[in-house]
Amino acid sequence: MADRGDAADDERIVQREAAEWFAVLHDEQASEEQRRRWRAWIDADPAHARVWERVKAISQPFAQAANAAPAQALRDTLAKAQSAGRRRALRVLSLGGVTVGAGLLARLTLPWQGWLHEYAVARADHRTDIGEQRSLTLPDGTRLDLNTATAVDVDFGRSLRRIVLHAGEILVDSAPDTQAPARALVVDTPCARLTALGTRFAVRGDARNEAFSGHVAVFEGAVRISLANGAQLDVPAGRQARFTADGIEPDGRADLARESWSRGQLVADDIPLAAFVAELSRYTSVSVTVSPQAAPLRLVGAYPIAQPSRDIPVILAALESALPVRVERTPAGGVHIRAR
Repeated sequence: MADRGDAADDERIVQREAAEWFAVLHDEQASEEQRRRWRAWIDADPAHARVWERVKAISQPFAQAANAAPAQALRDTLAKAQSAGRRRALRVLSLGGVTVGAGLLARLTLPWQGWLHEYAVARADHRTDIGEQRSLTLPDGTRLDLNTATAVDVDFGRSLRRIVLHAGEILVDSAPDTQAPARALVVDTPCARLTALGTRFAVRGDARNEAFSGHVAVFEGAVRISLANGAQLDVPAGRQARFTADGIEPDGRADLARESWSRGQLVADDIPLAAFVAELSRYTSVSVTVSPQAAPLRLVGAYPIAQPSRDIPVILAALESALPVRVERTPAGGVHIRAR
């Protein structure tokens, strides 16, 4: 007989698979072949059908809440705060004619690193605002998707195809180089170089506390992470890893949420409400907080995020149907989620 730990692991695997199937089937481009495979997955085990019904029960109230009065009230609250946040974000000092290299950035003291990082973000070739997403086709045919609050430079030279990620999150669907000899495709961050080895992958950067950390999830091919200290790691398809200037750490199976945003969805794979709200908060300048009592509640499902100004109020209002919580507006113009 399997022990409780094994049973819990099996349950989490099925929940992950159910959440992934929910995301796939609610993509407008879902194919008949994908639907056939989903049906085969459902039929393979009664536990699959049971968890699938649970995921549907959690996720579907979000669609039903779209025009509800609580969602409209939250939409008004978020719209006012988002506008104020955008005005603050545009107050950026602009100086001309400066190029900042990753090596120089690494040698500077932390306060100057932070200033120069913000400066590089402000002057990036391609940027998205909070809640905005963009798709680019690069000169070689590589597709580059930019998530919320992202800044990148693109530099294609004679020997290298280079993307510089200053902030935010990107999804790279690399194309083979038509130039001979073929040029490597790399993503440079302030602390590491990622070399694409015929691949589709997502990279996310976080510059909080003046120190850059990154995460890569590989969906096809492989990605080589290289640090200035000589450390390297090849991350194969289906896996992911975290990295800083000091080291690289494998991070298990590639999380579908690392690419689902490019299809306009946030996937919650049996995660705490606090983690879900932290992810949701990346798409709005409004403060969204969770009480300690509500923070551990678990979420499974796929939730729309293609139009954050429309979708976030719906998600927040519908949380009251999916979980034992109350969503309240705060006097400061934010949103607070507490346990009922």
